[in-house]
Amino acid sequence: MEKTEQEKDQSLSNEDLDSENKDQLNQNTSEVDANNLEENEESSEDNNQIKSDDNPDLVKENSELKDKLLRSLAENENIRKQNEKVRVESLKYGVQPLARELLNVVDNFERALENKENIEKEQLLEGFLLINKEILSLLEKFKIIKIDAEGQQFDANIHQAMFEKPTDKFKIGHVCEIVQDGYLFHERLLRPALVGVAKELQPEKKDEETENMDKEKESRNLDNKSE
Repeated sequence: MEKTEQEKDQSLSNEDLDSENKDQLNQNTSEVDANNLEENEESSEDNNQIKSDDNPDLVKENSELKDKLLRSLAENENIRKQNEKVRVESLKYGVQPLARELLNVVDNFERALENKENIEKEQLLEGFLLINKEILSLLEKFKIIKIDAEGQQFDANIHQAMFEKPTDKFKIGHVCEIVQDGYLFHERLLRPALVGVAKELQPEKKDEETENMDKEKESRNLDNKSE
């Protein structure tokens, strides 16, 4: 059954009304969302303002921590510079105590040379022996110790072999002669000892008669082979 014109108009009117209501509802919803967003932004700004304005202790604490950090960095830098200065001075002036003690030895040498014309050989030798003893004592004072090498088993860590020497006075592989003394500084090698190392003594050579007999025998053998 077909609708009358009046019913059709009524239906169109209802549809228009629904459309208007929907538009109005959407508009109201958009306005509410916008209002809520503005309120949230304002609330966030207010909270930040509260944190900065209403918590002065926090601001003060942050400032103090920053100041402590800067001070700590500055102190570390000063300590580093001071340590570097001490290291450089140690390298430069570390031997000053030894140098001061050596001056006494130099003085003794100069005194001996001043009167060399009036000093007899025996007295001069005695003076040099005393100076040598003083030098060795001074070296020991600063932990510079001479290596006792003669008769010891050869040790490549502290000895440097210069030659091998046939001998029966020392064991094979032991130091039999010292070319130059070596020294230790505390427990560190300052200079190796230059040494000769003992090797097996060769058997005596045959006497001349035995050698001549052997040569004649060899000569005869060669003549027989040629015939």
